[in-house]
Amino acid sequence: MFKAPVPAKLPHLHTILDDLGLPDKQVAHFLDVTPKTVDRWRKAGQAPRAVMLALFWETRWGQSAAYTDAVNYGRMQYMQCLALKLQIKRMQAQINKFEQLLAESGTSSANAPFFDVR
Repeated sequence: MFKAPVPAKLPHLHTILDDLGLPDKQVAHFLDVTPKTVDRWRKAGQAPRAVMLALFWETRWGQSAAYTDAVNYGRMQYMQCLALKLQIKRMQAQINKFEQLLAESGTSSANAPFFDVR
């Protein structure tokens, strides 16, 4: 259900900050905190979970996870489209068969609801 990694699978704060490669001042601006707060987190080696998640999605691993989800969703939608096209093709074949049987029987009228195509 959730796409965010569990705490045990989150990279260490230093790893995340190194991957971002941004100065603490820019990270602080992004998080709307002071640079001293980021420095304190860096020294402690940990930050609040919300901060870790926000930073994670900015790393290459977070971007990769988001990209993978987007690609998988696109593939799923494509396959569903193919399945629906196949279903339409089968239904069209059934309709053609019904029309043929109706024409062969000679019992239908020109204003039969079956021929009401818009």
